[in-house]
Amino acid sequence: MNKVRFKRILAILGIALLTLALVGCFARKKEEEVNLMTWGGDFIPRVIIDQFTEETGIKVNYKEVGSNEEMQSLLEANPDQYDLAVVTDYMVDILRQNGNLAELDKSKMPNYSNMNPVYFGNYYDPEDKYSIPYAVSISLLLVNQEAVAELGAKPITSYQDLWQPELENNIVVIDWGVEIIGLVLKSLGYEYNETDPVKVAEAREKLFALKPNIMRFETNTPEDSLLSGEAVVGFMYSNQAVKGNAADPRLTPVFPTEGMPIYIDSWVMSKDAPNKEGAYKFLNFIMQPEIAAKIADLTKFTTPNKGAEPHLPDDFRNNPMLNLADEVVRNTSFYIGVDKVLEEYDHIYSEFKLR
Repeated sequence: MNKVRFKRILAILGIALLTLALVGCFARKKEEEVNLMTWGGDFIPRVIIDQFTEETGIKVNYKEVGSNEEMQSLLEANPDQYDLAVVTDYMVDILRQNGNLAELDKSKMPNYSNMNPVYFGNYYDPEDKYSIPYAVSISLLLVNQEAVAELGAKPITSYQDLWQPELENNIVVIDWGVEIIGLVLKSLGYEYNETDPVKVAEAREKLFALKPNIMRFETNTPEDSLLSGEAVVGFMYSNQAVKGNAADPRLTPVFPTEGMPIYIDSWVMSKDAPNKEGAYKFLNFIMQPEIAAKIADLTKFTTPNKGAEPHLPDDFRNNPMLNLADEVVRNTSFYIGVDKVLEEYDHIYSEFKLR
């Protein structure tokens, strides 16, 4: 073999080895990272993510997103850039039907057995193939009844009570049209996400009549408006109401007589997730009973993990906003078919906020 030919062979071997090394490096990097997205505000506590990384060496890249619809857009546009997302039940249904989700392999998650079957088989994933419940909550009213009385209003027991003129500029609400119009529909005796034009028009007029009483639209920390004394009533998520009550016991929960929405935020996996094995490890980790209990206590969401219950602190188990009574649960319902009403409701809500 002449020297020139030998050098060429060495060069080809060198390039091949370099290519293999780069591929191996890329594969290792991919295995060492999990990309997930969901709500901000420590919805998935950083201490939990850090503990997972310490135990497994897998880095978690956490993207905070402002809405279910934004997560939908990101998953549709870049299905190979995200491994996991936590979305609300109605969005699980949309993503499932649109073919954006991977079917989950339960054999890779032994801790799935800790999940409470009462949360299985819901409309958004009837065969539980594509989602795992993460956090359960309701929306309710948090009220400073003493301050309500000082304004000359009657005690708050229902949504209907929010229209009292004495409450002018004293109510804070979650900033999402579907929920606020849903509240109005319930006050009229209708169901959420009504599509009947006559009923929607009736709700629109009643919604506009509520505007003078609303002092703020706030999704992340509505309880702060009650703690500061700027508002006396708030429509918010149960975990926010728990935090408000803990900071000021005068702020008490009211489960409206007309009923309340219930939400199950669930884990889903992108159909083209780049690191499915790492994603399964993360899901199995957070379904450990002790970890699930820690998450519930930190976030103040009801946990769907049955195994976590013995590990929850007494104040959590004794809190009616976290350990929901049967009669409260029976008076809840899901927002179903959000995609069918979203455009119309957004149009009404935008007009409402501009008035």
